[in-house]
Amino acid sequence: MHRYEDEGKDKQNREQHLKELNRDFNEEMGADFAAGGYAHRARTEQSSDDSPISRPAGYSLGWVALVFAAVSWFVWPVLLGITSAVLGFIAYTQGARRMGAWSMAIGLIAAAVYLVIIPFYYAVT
Repeated sequence: MHRYEDEGKDKQNREQHLKELNRDFNEEMGADFAAGGYAHRARTEQSSDDSPISRPAGYSLGWVALVFAAVSWFVWPVLLGITSAVLGFIAYTQGARRMGAWSMAIGLIAAAVYLVIIPFYYAVT
């Protein structure tokens, strides 16, 4: 009879251990998939020379907005100018502040020049 009592205790201990593991697992998964959450990664020791260059999240979007702003001076100034301003604002809010500000300024100036100065040119000539 002693043998069966030990098996019952082992089973209870095993079930309790599995519940604790499952609870920890669910919490970890919940933290990984939470909206706006930070996925925890184990840190490894690296020297500062080995780490990749970190750039803001809107870095690529800032370049796209800057290209749209430059092209807006030659093709479709209103459409591309306003588009570059919107994309520049999004890049600005995502951390690429300098490129976002430049693309907003260049795009809005291109749209303003087309909408304000060009009609005066045609009115005078």
